[in-house]
Amino acid sequence: MKKKEFVDDSLEKYWKGQRHIQRLATEYTTYLNKDLFRNIIQTTRFKIHPAICFSRNIGVGALELAEILGEKLGLPVADREIIEHIAKTTQLSSKSIATFDERYPGKLKELMCKILGDREFDMTEYARHLFYVAFFLSHLESTIFVGRGIHLMLPRKRVFAVRCISSRHRRIKNLSKSLDIEMKKAERILEQADKEQQEFFHKIHGMDKAHSIEFDMVLNLDYIDDLKTATDAIATLFQAKFPTTGNKN
Repeated sequence: MKKKEFVDDSLEKYWKGQRHIQRLATEYTTYLNKDLFRNIIQTTRFKIHPAICFSRNIGVGALELAEILGEKLGLPVADREIIEHIAKTTQLSSKSIATFDERYPGKLKELMCKILGDREFDMTEYARHLFYVAFFLSHLESTIFVGRGIHLMLPRKRVFAVRCISSRHRRIKNLSKSLDIEMKKAERILEQADKEQQEFFHKIHGMDKAHSIEFDMVLNLDYIDDLKTATDAIATLFQAKFPTTGNKN
Protein backbone atom coordinates (compact mmCIF):
# COMPACT_ATOMS: atom_id res chain seq x y z
CA MET A 1 0.00 0.00 0.00
CA LYS A 2 1.34 3.41 -0.98
CA LYS A 3 2.18 5.63 1.93
CA LYS A 4 -0.15 8.60 2.14
CA GLU A 5 1.66 11.89 1.63
CA PHE A 6 1.32 14.34 4.47
CA VAL A 7 -1.15 17.09 3.66
CA ASP A 8 -2.31 19.67 6.17
CA ASP A 9 -4.86 22.41 5.53
CA SER A 10 -3.21 24.47 8.27
CA LEU A 11 -0.85 25.85 5.63
CA GLU A 12 -3.77 27.21 3.61
CA LYS A 13 -5.26 28.65 6.81
CA TYR A 14 -1.91 30.30 7.47
CA TRP A 15 -1.83 31.98 4.06
CA LYS A 16 -5.41 33.17 4.22
CA GLY A 17 -5.13 34.23 7.84
CA GLN A 18 -2.38 36.68 7.09
CA ARG A 19 -4.58 39.24 5.35
CA HIS A 20 -8.24 40.14 4.74
CA ILE A 21 -7.87 38.90 1.19
CA GLN A 22 -11.31 39.61 -0.26
CA ARG A 23 -11.47 43.21 0.95
CA LEU A 24 -7.93 44.10 -0.03
CA ALA A 25 -8.14 42.39 -3.40
CA THR A 26 -11.39 44.23 -4.09
CA GLU A 27 -9.67 47.52 -3.31
CA TYR A 28 -7.04 46.71 -5.90
CA THR A 29 -9.42 45.48 -8.57
CA THR A 30 -11.46 48.69 -8.47
CA TYR A 31 -8.45 50.30 -10.15
CA LEU A 32 -7.96 47.60 -12.75
CA ASN A 33 -9.21 48.78 -16.11
CA LYS A 34 -8.95 46.09 -18.75
CA ASP A 35 -9.33 48.60 -21.61
CA LEU A 36 -6.42 50.61 -20.25
CA PHE A 37 -4.41 47.42 -19.86
CA ARG A 38 -5.17 46.41 -23.45
CA ASN A 39 -4.08 49.84 -24.65
CA ILE A 40 -0.82 49.63 -22.73
CA ILE A 41 -0.05 46.24 -24.23
CA GLN A 42 -1.07 47.27 -27.73
CA THR A 43 1.04 50.42 -27.78
CA THR A 44 3.76 49.08 -25.43
CA ARG A 45 3.79 52.56 -23.89
CA PHE A 46 4.04 51.83 -20.24
CA LYS A 47 5.50 53.14 -17.02
CA ILE A 48 6.67 50.96 -14.16
CA HIS A 49 6.72 52.71 -10.79
CA PRO A 50 9.53 51.75 -8.40
CA ALA A 51 8.60 48.65 -6.40
CA ILE A 52 9.89 47.02 -3.24
CA CYS A 53 9.89 43.23 -3.52
CA PHE A 54 10.32 40.99 -0.48
CA SER A 55 11.55 37.44 -0.96
CA ARG A 56 11.29 35.00 1.93
CA ASN A 57 10.41 31.54 3.17
CA ILE A 58 7.31 30.95 5.28
CA GLY A 59 7.74 31.83 8.94
CA VAL A 60 10.54 34.36 8.51
CA GLY A 61 8.35 37.37 9.32
CA ALA A 62 8.75 39.36 6.09
CA LEU A 63 5.05 40.24 5.79
CA GLU A 64 5.05 42.02 9.13
CA LEU A 65 8.16 43.90 8.05
CA ALA A 66 6.51 44.82 4.72
CA GLU A 67 3.37 46.13 6.44
CA ILE A 68 5.38 48.35 8.80
CA LEU A 69 7.31 49.63 5.78
CA GLY A 70 4.07 50.22 3.86
CA GLU A 71 2.76 52.43 6.66
CA LYS A 72 6.01 54.34 6.83
CA LEU A 73 6.23 55.00 3.09
CA GLY A 74 2.51 55.26 2.41
CA LEU A 75 2.64 52.39 -0.10
CA PRO A 76 0.21 49.48 -0.56
CA VAL A 77 1.34 45.96 0.30
CA ALA A 78 0.43 43.09 -2.04
CA ASP A 79 1.23 39.73 -0.51
CA ARG A 80 1.06 36.24 -1.96
CA GLU A 81 -2.66 35.73 -1.40
CA ILE A 82 -3.69 39.14 -2.77
CA ILE A 83 -1.62 38.65 -5.91
CA GLU A 84 -3.04 35.19 -6.56
CA HIS A 85 -6.60 36.24 -5.72
CA ILE A 86 -6.46 39.07 -8.24
CA ALA A 87 -4.85 36.82 -10.83
CA LYS A 88 -7.73 34.33 -10.47
CA THR A 89 -10.65 36.75 -10.32
CA THR A 90 -9.89 39.97 -12.18
CA GLN A 91 -10.74 40.75 -15.77
CA LEU A 92 -7.01 40.73 -16.51
CA SER A 93 -7.11 36.95 -16.42
CA SER A 94 -10.30 36.60 -18.44
CA LYS A 95 -10.72 35.34 -22.00
CA SER A 96 -10.59 38.96 -23.20
CA ILE A 97 -6.82 38.96 -22.74
CA ALA A 98 -6.47 35.73 -24.68
CA THR A 99 -8.66 37.18 -27.42
CA PHE A 100 -6.53 40.31 -27.48
CA ASP A 101 -3.42 38.17 -27.82
CA GLU A 102 -4.97 36.51 -30.86
CA ARG A 103 -5.91 39.82 -32.48
CA TYR A 104 -2.52 41.42 -31.87
CA PRO A 105 -0.07 38.50 -32.11
CA GLY A 106 3.33 39.16 -30.63
CA LYS A 107 2.35 42.21 -28.57
CA LEU A 108 2.26 40.40 -25.23
CA LYS A 109 5.55 38.71 -26.03
CA GLU A 110 6.98 42.07 -27.09
CA LEU A 111 5.87 43.65 -23.82
CA MET A 112 7.31 40.82 -21.73
CA CYS A 113 10.60 40.93 -23.64
CA LYS A 114 10.88 44.66 -23.01
CA ILE A 115 10.28 44.18 -19.32
CA LEU A 116 12.13 40.94 -18.71
CA GLY A 117 14.92 41.29 -21.26
CA ASP A 118 16.60 37.95 -21.91
CA ARG A 119 15.39 36.39 -18.67
CA GLU A 120 13.49 33.13 -19.04
CA PHE A 121 9.92 33.08 -17.82
CA ASP A 122 7.43 30.25 -17.83
CA MET A 123 4.63 31.07 -20.26
CA THR A 124 1.85 28.93 -18.80
CA GLU A 125 -1.51 30.61 -18.29
CA TYR A 126 -1.01 30.76 -14.52
CA ALA A 127 2.41 32.40 -14.85
CA ARG A 128 1.13 34.91 -17.37
CA HIS A 129 -1.66 35.93 -14.98
CA LEU A 130 0.86 36.56 -12.22
CA PHE A 131 2.92 38.63 -14.63
CA TYR A 132 -0.13 40.67 -15.65
CA VAL A 133 -0.98 41.44 -12.03
CA ALA A 134 2.59 42.38 -11.06
CA PHE A 135 2.98 44.52 -14.14
CA PHE A 136 -0.37 46.27 -13.84
CA LEU A 137 -0.11 47.05 -10.12
CA SER A 138 3.37 48.45 -10.73
CA HIS A 139 2.00 50.54 -13.55
CA LEU A 140 -0.67 52.04 -11.27
CA GLU A 141 1.60 53.03 -8.37
CA SER A 142 4.64 52.06 -6.37
CA THR A 143 3.81 48.84 -4.54
CA ILE A 144 5.41 46.60 -1.93
CA PHE A 145 5.21 42.97 -3.09
CA VAL A 146 5.72 40.00 -0.79
CA GLY A 147 6.49 36.61 -2.32
CA ARG A 148 5.96 34.86 -5.66
CA GLY A 149 9.33 36.05 -7.02
CA ILE A 150 7.85 39.32 -8.27
CA HIS A 151 11.35 40.85 -8.32
CA LEU A 152 12.06 38.46 -11.20
CA MET A 153 8.95 39.56 -13.13
CA LEU A 154 9.61 43.31 -13.10
CA PRO A 155 12.42 45.37 -14.67
CA ARG A 156 15.39 45.07 -12.30
CA LYS A 157 16.17 48.77 -12.57
CA ARG A 158 12.70 49.59 -11.16
CA VAL A 159 12.93 47.20 -8.20
CA PHE A 160 14.41 47.37 -4.72
CA ALA A 161 14.67 43.69 -3.84
CA VAL A 162 14.93 42.54 -0.22
CA ARG A 163 15.65 38.96 0.87
CA CYS A 164 14.63 38.05 4.43
CA ILE A 165 16.21 34.98 5.97
CA SER A 166 16.30 33.31 9.37
CA SER A 167 17.14 29.99 10.98
CA ARG A 168 14.83 27.03 10.57
CA HIS A 169 14.24 26.94 14.33
CA ARG A 170 13.02 30.55 14.34
CA ARG A 171 10.72 29.89 11.39
CA ILE A 172 9.18 26.87 13.13
CA LYS A 173 8.75 28.87 16.32
CA ASN A 174 7.07 31.73 14.45
CA LEU A 175 4.73 29.37 12.62
CA SER A 176 3.86 27.53 15.82
CA LYS A 177 2.92 30.81 17.48
CA SER A 178 1.02 32.12 14.45
CA LEU A 179 -1.13 28.99 14.07
CA ASP A 180 -1.23 28.17 17.79
CA ILE A 181 0.02 24.63 17.19
CA GLU A 182 2.76 22.42 18.56
CA MET A 183 6.31 22.81 17.28
CA LYS A 184 6.36 19.35 15.67
CA LYS A 185 3.25 20.07 13.65
CA ALA A 186 4.64 23.47 12.66
CA GLU A 187 7.78 21.73 11.45
CA ARG A 188 5.75 19.40 9.22
CA ILE A 189 3.82 22.32 7.76
CA LEU A 190 7.08 24.16 7.18
CA GLU A 191 8.43 21.22 5.19
CA GLN A 192 5.28 21.21 3.08
CA ALA A 193 5.53 24.96 2.47
CA ASP A 194 9.20 24.82 1.51
CA LYS A 195 8.48 22.03 -0.96
CA GLU A 196 5.62 24.03 -2.49
CA GLN A 197 7.79 27.12 -2.82
CA GLN A 198 10.68 25.24 -4.38
CA GLU A 199 8.36 23.65 -6.94
CA PHE A 200 6.87 27.05 -7.77
CA PHE A 201 10.24 28.71 -8.35
CA HIS A 202 11.53 25.81 -10.39
CA LYS A 203 8.47 25.82 -12.63
CA ILE A 204 7.92 29.57 -13.00
CA HIS A 205 11.42 31.00 -12.76
CA GLY A 206 13.60 28.00 -13.57
CA MET A 207 15.38 28.38 -10.22
CA ASP A 208 15.78 26.04 -7.26
CA LYS A 209 16.58 28.77 -4.75
CA ALA A 210 17.07 32.51 -4.33
CA HIS A 211 20.63 33.73 -4.80
CA SER A 212 21.88 36.64 -2.71
CA ILE A 213 23.27 38.40 -5.79
CA GLU A 214 19.69 39.01 -6.98
CA PHE A 215 18.94 41.38 -4.11
CA ASP A 216 19.72 44.94 -3.08
CA MET A 217 19.58 43.91 0.56
CA VAL A 218 19.62 40.69 2.61
CA LEU A 219 18.31 40.76 6.19
CA ASN A 220 18.98 37.96 8.68
CA LEU A 221 16.07 38.36 11.10
CA ASP A 222 17.71 36.08 13.64
CA TYR A 223 19.82 39.07 14.59
CA ILE A 224 17.34 41.90 14.07
CA ASP A 225 14.78 42.26 16.84
CA ASP A 226 13.70 45.84 16.09
CA LEU A 227 11.62 45.67 12.90
CA LYS A 228 11.09 49.43 12.91
CA THR A 229 14.84 50.00 12.67
CA ALA A 230 14.99 47.43 9.87
CA THR A 231 12.23 49.21 7.96
CA ASP A 232 14.03 52.53 8.46
CA ALA A 233 17.11 51.01 6.84
CA ILE A 234 15.11 49.64 3.90
CA ALA A 235 13.27 52.94 3.44
CA THR A 236 16.52 54.92 3.48
CA LEU A 237 18.13 52.75 0.82
CA PHE A 238 14.96 52.56 -1.28
CA GLN A 239 14.55 56.33 -1.31
CA ALA A 240 18.24 56.79 -2.08
CA LYS A 241 17.71 54.60 -5.16
CA PHE A 242 14.34 56.20 -6.03
CA PRO A 243 14.41 59.70 -4.46
CA THR A 244 10.90 60.79 -5.47
CA THR A 245 9.06 57.71 -4.16
CA GLY A 246 7.22 57.31 -0.85
CA ASN A 247 6.76 59.51 2.20
CA LYS A 248 9.82 61.24 3.60
CA ASN A 249 8.95 60.83 7.28
